[in-house]
Amino acid sequence: MIVGVGNVLLKDEGIGVHVARALKEMNLASPNGEVEVIDGGTSPSAFDSAEGADKLIIVDAARGGGEPGTVYRFAPDGLSEEPKLLTSLHDLGLLDSLRMMESVGNPPRDTVIIGVEPAEVDWGLELTPILRGKLPDVVRLVVEEQAAGG
Repeated sequence: MIVGVGNVLLKDEGIGVHVARALKEMNLASPNGEVEVIDGGTSPSAFDSAEGADKLIIVDAARGGGEPGTVYRFAPDGLSEEPKLLTSLHDLGLLDSLRMMESVGNPPRDTVIIGVEPAEVDWGLELTPILRGKLPDVVRLVVEEQAAGG
């Protein structure tokens, strides 16, 4: 399962949703349901159907201190020491959603987070030129991550 999260009303904060939409346009989701692509927006319930999945790939904006457009790959465990890494305006944070899924159900066997350093988080529906140019690379990385399995 691939879940793109973020707020598309805040420019680069919506990178995960833009990636999910691009993946859907590519018809990455398989007819047999093997790969599911979800536009999670800012909904904490975006991970509900990830229960028991072999692999969950989450795409979101992330502040890691790099240049805008820098792409990070990490596991949720890597966030526990620095919980402010993700720039999330979600009502329920990404880590909170993942921890809740682990405590109440059957979490995915493997979870990977692809984070992209935002250039600007401000009102606007479009990605900044830096992230718009980086979008194909992020999509390709997610496809490679999915193809690698869990």
